[in-house]
Order: sequence, then C-alpha cells, then structure tokens
Amino acid sequence: MDNLLIGNMDNAYWAKQQLDLNNIKSNIKKNTDYPESSTFKKMLDDKIKFDGKINTKNLNPKEKKLYDSCIQLESFLWKNVLNAMRKTVNKYKLIDGGTAEEIFTDFLYDEYSMLCAKSSSNLAATMYKQLSRNL
Repeated sequence: MDNLLIGNMDNAYWAKQQLDLNNIKSNIKKNTDYPESSTFKKMLDDKIKFDGKINTKNLNPKEKKLYDSCIQLESFLWKNVLNAMRKTVNKYKLIDGGTAEEIFTDFLYDEYSMLCAKSSSNLAATMYKQLSRNL
C-alpha cells in the first residue's frame, strides 16, 4: 500500500513538473518576436550576416542606435590614428595652406575615419555583439 502511495506521489510530482515546463514553453513562445518555426540560427542570421557584419535593416530602433554609437566610437578611434599619422608629415612653408587647409584636412579625415569604420574593420560589429547582450 505504501509503495502505491509513493508511486502516486511520484506521478503527481512529475505531472506538476511537466505542467510547469509546458507553461514556461508557452510563455517563451508568447514573448518572442519570431515565429515558432524559427530556429536560433535563423534568428541570429537575421541580425548578423555570415561575414560577421551587422544586418542593419533588421535591427529595431534601440539596436540601431547602439550600432550607430559603436560606428561613431570606431570612427573616433580611426580619426585619432589618422591625426597621429598626419603629425608625422613635415610641413613646408612654401606649400602650406594655412588655417583653411587644416580645417579642410580635418573634415576630410572625419570622412575617411567614418568610411574606415563602416567598411574595413569589424570592431564596431564586435562591440555591438558584446553590448547588445545587455539590451
């Protein structure tokens, strides 16, 4: 008789655990932005391309803002590299353009640094992957 009672308690316990698990699964399905048939790889591929770059058209506004901030930070780093390289070039008084040339060169290096950040390096993508975990 005791074995029968223990067996019924075990069955009731496992039935409750199964019910709790089913409730958790249904809550996950309700809270996801993706259809039930999507796999984790598909969800990851929606945001990150095969080559490691970020697919910006599938980002929500919050993720897009974070990615743009990562691009700007990488651009800032490239700008510092370009400015350090520019300081190593000697200036000659004969062909020095003065303040106007310095302003133009500074704007030009801003554009160069933004192009480098957007195309060549994956630093912004790596920063985004790390920081997006906290969103």
